[in-house]
Amino acid sequence: MGSRLELNLLALFLIVAILPFFFKVTKFEASDRVVGSKKSTELKDFIQYDFNSSSVNFKLTSTYGEEIDNIWYLKNPIVVNDTIQSLTSKKSIVKKSDNIEFIDDVVIVKRDGKIYNSQKAFYDIATKIVTTPDKFVIKTENSDIINGVNMEYDADKKITKAKQVKAVFKLKNAKE
Repeated sequence: MGSRLELNLLALFLIVAILPFFFKVTKFEASDRVVGSKKSTELKDFIQYDFNSSSVNFKLTSTYGEEIDNIWYLKNPIVVNDTIQSLTSKKSIVKKSDNIEFIDDVVIVKRDGKIYNSQKAFYDIATKIVTTPDKFVIKTENSDIINGVNMEYDADKKITKAKQVKAVFKLKNAKE
């Protein structure tokens, strides 16, 4: 039999997994579904935690989720981890357990104050890497603006890479 901590974590997981079934659910937009697909699960206002024995790796919240043919369709998803304050969009699709596709008004707010904007982004849960296949804009606290395409942000290494980067930096006044 497992230790008391493992049993408590199992009980917590079961409560988190079962609780959303008691809440009222709403319909997902029909245009996002495949015709003839079979819905198996609906959730409303849920939170998913990914944790190990020492910390929470990430938290995913959503106002609505629907599973159709092993694909999750989420409305208003929010991902939080140790370096990303929030990763949000209007909707997302989860085709694999470790990869979330964010669609429509993607906003990434890092804990250092930088704000990334794009129309589409992918978040890999296992590697903590966010990629944007199209155009993106980064705004800093100093009003700097950075544009480009094909951005990749590695949350573990805190490294951002991109192509076709153009930046406008606000220079500070020199002190006399």
